[in-house]
Amino acid sequence: MASTERKTYTIGTRKSPLALVQTDLVRRALQTAYPNCDLKVHGHVPTQIPDACVLGAMMPRENPRDVLVIKKGLPWMTLAELPAGSVVGTSSVRRTAQLARHYPHLVVQDIRGNIDTRLAKLDAEDGPFTCLIMAAAGLLRTGHENRVTQYLDSKNGKMLHAVGQGALGIEVRTDDEVMKDMVNKIGDMPTTYACMAERNLLRTVEGGCSAPLGVETEWIQDDNGKSLLRLRAIVVSVDGKEAVELEKDGDVESIEEAEAFGKQVALELIDKGAGKILEEIQRQKRQ
Repeated sequence: MASTERKTYTIGTRKSPLALVQTDLVRRALQTAYPNCDLKVHGHVPTQIPDACVLGAMMPRENPRDVLVIKKGLPWMTLAELPAGSVVGTSSVRRTAQLARHYPHLVVQDIRGNIDTRLAKLDAEDGPFTCLIMAAAGLLRTGHENRVTQYLDSKNGKMLHAVGQGALGIEVRTDDEVMKDMVNKIGDMPTTYACMAERNLLRTVEGGCSAPLGVETEWIQDDNGKSLLRLRAIVVSVDGKEAVELEKDGDVESIEEAEAFGKQVALELIDKGAGKILEEIQRQKRQ
């Protein structure tokens, strides 16, 4: 792009406060890389990627973990400390299933709304909730870090996060080579590889975004100093009574290798019984 040429581009997003904050992160990164671009935010974008579009790049990932948020004034600091009968607010099947597996003494209740709405429901004096389970990234990006009581992962709280959680994907038209080049300049390859592996895992097990599938990815080094992608995954029945878990390290240096690695992990999960768990969930939904 010539430095004297000024282009106008439109960025699509939802209208929620979190979506607008996340979109502004992309806008500022693009304007830093391309000062001569005018970038406009468009407030309507479908949740499914249409055939004419492609995931062009992913921004550096925010903390992908879930977090525990305790109601103001209550003394507990971890999931393990919560007394029997405590009410945990979440609308996520994945979180509900993992809570049922590891904390069957807790009560899960559905909660809806944006971040501020859910926090208000949590803190209401006459509200039923003891705590919420939320995505760390949403709280951090909207300035609510002070509400985080506990960060949750495989070692702390035994909760694995959702596929792609904390990552910002930039969708572009398949035939727009100029925009592909632009977003690639601000993309983060470690994030992209990790998320592509997670996404292809989910796609292969055919669980859909509402499946009780938790993942956790991290970059590690082997004994020779080579970077490997470690992928942990769990598929849990909704009642928490059945689960299939797997941890695997992969040599990933391209999107193709990331997707192949995700598929490999998925097939191993299916071989261990994850497919049967998901089939039973789908059967119950049809009843």
